[in-house]
Amino acid sequence: MEDWVNKLRETLKSDTVPRVALMAGTAVLAVVVLADAFGARDRAVAMRADGRMGLLEEGRLPVSVPSSYRVPRDLASEARRGVLDEAAEEAEAIAEVTEDQDDTDPMEMAEADMPEEDEAAVVEDERVDEEEAEVAEDDLVEEEVETEVAEDERAEEDEVEVAEDDMTEDAVETEVAEDERAEEDEIEVAEDEMTEDAVETEVAEDERVAEDEVEVAADDATEDDAIASLMASADLSNGQRVWRQCAACHVYDAEQNRGGPHLVNIIGREVAAADGWRYSSALQEHGGEWSVDSLLAWLENPDSYIPGNQMAFRGLRDEQDRIDVLGFLEDQRID
Repeated sequence: MEDWVNKLRETLKSDTVPRVALMAGTAVLAVVVLADAFGARDRAVAMRADGRMGLLEEGRLPVSVPSSYRVPRDLASEARRGVLDEAAEEAEAIAEVTEDQDDTDPMEMAEADMPEEDEAAVVEDERVDEEEAEVAEDDLVEEEVETEVAEDERAEEDEVEVAEDDMTEDAVETEVAEDERAEEDEIEVAEDEMTEDAVETEVAEDERVAEDEVEVAADDATEDDAIASLMASADLSNGQRVWRQCAACHVYDAEQNRGGPHLVNIIGREVAAADGWRYSSALQEHGGEWSVDSLLAWLENPDSYIPGNQMAFRGLRDEQDRIDVLGFLEDQRID
């Protein structure tokens, strides 16, 4: 087989010159054919111009090919067929050689030509390569396992961190909720205390108002009793005569100020309350109301009862005169 392949290679090398000659002849024939094609086109144009194209189409004009042109065309065709046949045979031979080479394992051919020592070295190298490949695969597997383990550990750490963060957030939320609840409790307690204080204050005020009302009622009752007693023991005629001592400065039947403030409804009126009259500081600071007892004490001696007042009157020494004049003023009360 190898001898036949070597002979084929030598044959291919020795046929290079004929092949080049054939290729050159083929190129010449191709040029002749192209020239003939262009000449035929020119002849067809000339025949159309002088009217012979119609006769040719009708078949009445004989067509002849010169022998000088026909013979080269036949030779070119035969030469071209010869070149194509040779090329086909060479292609088939090369294909057969290639198939034989493909069927033969290169490693087997190399091993067949290789000495025994070289074969042992090759086998050792192959074994070493296989061991190195196995080691590399083991290392790769170990790396993949380590990588997977590292990823799992990182995933677990991330999960732990997430869980811790969730726990921290829950703790913070719980603490915030407890603080808010404590604040709400404090606010409720404060509101309850304020409500209790307000209730106590309101109760105290109500009690004080009630006490004041009771006191006022008692005072009113006492004052009413005093007025009734006064009117029962007063001599109104004598009281009118005693009034003449007061008439120079006061009036009792109109709210008009003269030398002193008017005395309209004087019993039960507030001290220093006549509009338009300029009272002394002593009377303004005294305050209160004019009751039967306070008026009796005032009429007895104004300077002793309210020191520092500006009333120029020594007072009525007779108690009955004081009762009579107050009875007269009460009898003149204006409703």
